[in-house]
Amino acid sequence: MKLLMITVLVLGLFSTSCKTSFRISVKEPAIVRIDESVTTYGVINNVDQENSPEKKIAGIILGTESINGNVEAAKRAVDGTLRALENSRSLKGQTISDDISLHIENGDVDWETLEKVANEKNIEAFIELTQMETISPVGGNVLANASGQRSARLEGTMYVNYYVPSTKQKYERYKVYYVYNIPLSGSTNAIDLLGDAQRKKEYYKALGFQLGYKAGSLIYPNWIWVGRDYYTKGSKVLKRAKPMIKEGNWDIAEEQLLMGLSSGSDKVLGRTTFNLALVNEGQGDIDEAIKYAKESALNYGNKLANEYLITLKKRKRKLEEMGY
Repeated sequence: MKLLMITVLVLGLFSTSCKTSFRISVKEPAIVRIDESVTTYGVINNVDQENSPEKKIAGIILGTESINGNVEAAKRAVDGTLRALENSRSLKGQTISDDISLHIENGDVDWETLEKVANEKNIEAFIELTQMETISPVGGNVLANASGQRSARLEGTMYVNYYVPSTKQKYERYKVYYVYNIPLSGSTNAIDLLGDAQRKKEYYKALGFQLGYKAGSLIYPNWIWVGRDYYTKGSKVLKRAKPMIKEGNWDIAEEQLLMGLSSGSDKVLGRTTFNLALVNEGQGDIDEAIKYAKESALNYGNKLANEYLITLKKRKRKLEEMGY
């Protein structure tokens, strides 16, 4: 399965007697699987007082009655979504007026309207921000830093829809979550902080930007850091493969390691097949990586390979659940 693409950046290598630990950047597939040929998006903010009322805390709404933190967060979420599209390096986005109705009376998607707007704006798909929910950091605690905390949690959840008019594909009610930490100092009262209209806007907008960025990031692959180990000692082949693995030259490292499969030592073979599992993961071949990790653990009793095998199987299962 060569669907998982991986690049490697070495961050602070540190060595033990026989193996080295390092981190590689793994390319995770997109959560929302829109065809890669779709590259232009319109972002619509349909969060309002009706679908996202702000919950009362201790019988009051923080700030003035006219300021809904959820609505303020959603306004800034549009910018976060556009930034995420820009950072993808392959997608573009623009803001679409929020007075456009995307659904007809029975709740179905109004594809005719979407197609019309798409043609007018020269876009191919839409990202709709539909609902915002937040949890204030004060809760039942008036002084959020009473226990010595230096920040107070402002939690946010946003629901997002994705539409592709040309194919009438829809991906609805995807949820993104983020926690924004409001800095506190001294005897700062969290209610006072959020009771100030200007400060409240700033905090909720900061939260909204991050939620919007997450919403935009769901439609393209993202990189995450994972820790990996590889063996550096035990045979000439392992030593020769060390700089190749270190630099992420996976194909050359594989050729080198294959030369070590004729060793008569179970210990060396266990390390060699373990490293072969790593370089195959590095090339995106999860099935081959699992094969070598299993061989290292089962045939040669390598304990590290057993742990790695579990990790690889989890990654494969995750890909299969996502339809890859």
